[in-house]
Amino acid sequence: MRAGRLGLVLGLFMGVLATPAAAQSVPETDCDRQAGLWLMPRAEGMAQAYAIADPGAAVAACETAVADYPQEPFFAVLLARAMVAAQPDDARALAVLDDTSQHFPALFAGQLAQLYEQGLAGLPTSDRLAGELFFAACEHAPDPFARPGCAGLAVMMIEGRGGPADEIRGFAMLENLCNGDWPMACTDLALQRELYGGASEPEIAGFLALACEGGDLLGCSLLGFRHEVELGVPHDMARARALYQRACDGGEVHGCANLGEVFRSGLGVAPDVAQAVQLFDRACRGNDPYACATLGSILADGRGVPMDVVRAIEVYDRACWLGDPEACDWADSLR
Repeated sequence: MRAGRLGLVLGLFMGVLATPAAAQSVPETDCDRQAGLWLMPRAEGMAQAYAIADPGAAVAACETAVADYPQEPFFAVLLARAMVAAQPDDARALAVLDDTSQHFPALFAGQLAQLYEQGLAGLPTSDRLAGELFFAACEHAPDPFARPGCAGLAVMMIEGRGGPADEIRGFAMLENLCNGDWPMACTDLALQRELYGGASEPEIAGFLALACEGGDLLGCSLLGFRHEVELGVPHDMARARALYQRACDGGEVHGCANLGEVFRSGLGVAPDVAQAVQLFDRACRGNDPYACATLGSILADGRGVPMDVVRAIEVYDRACWLGDPEACDWADSLR
């Protein structure tokens, strides 16, 4: 689905606000600006990055920060994030992340859980280990660093992954986290209610509105899609475009893909294939399979832009690698 989550965790560690004493004495660095954890800057008011736009530059910046400020262990968290964004199977990130386990145990456990859940940094995919680590992270509540782990645990409980299913407890945890000012949990709550029921379409849209207002850009993109298709909220393409733009500007690539579709299809605006191609290209580089496949179709046919079969094959191959089986066939048909 164009508006789905679509495995966006790749390279994108999450966390929460905390301000260690060391963070307050170390100035903002390029590492913060390029790899700072979203909604959890190293210190209040410092930079944060929803997604890492240039992983190689982020790795270099964070290596410099680690060397220049050895008293600030949080830079190791950011370096590990950048390393996985640059090379998803880079096992060296584990040793870097391990250096943070004593300083930020809840954050360490939660991020290691995400690596096992996604099979990143050379680790095997393991719902069992991911669930155990999410539980370990959540055990540190009310430490604010525990909130991502609690949210991950709640989703696994609802879906019955890594252990027995417990929808009642899982939904209760997400509701508490959403009400407790963790916007990512509001998005998770909306997605899980959409899958498992128990909430009306307007209620689901309300969860996404809370997520977006709190800073979860995926929530903004998903809410925009609902305005586009009139699902739980009024049809409002101007509002949808604004939400897509907000998400895309912040680095949420599905928002870029949705905005690309607006310009490709002329949804409330004059069709602009050149603008659509730019947006699909940005989203494809951020690992959105729909954007890659759609970009491939445009380039292969030369619709509104010069035909480029070589580039079309490249982006079809990327969509194939990201899990779109039809894109695999389309790439082969062009070779």
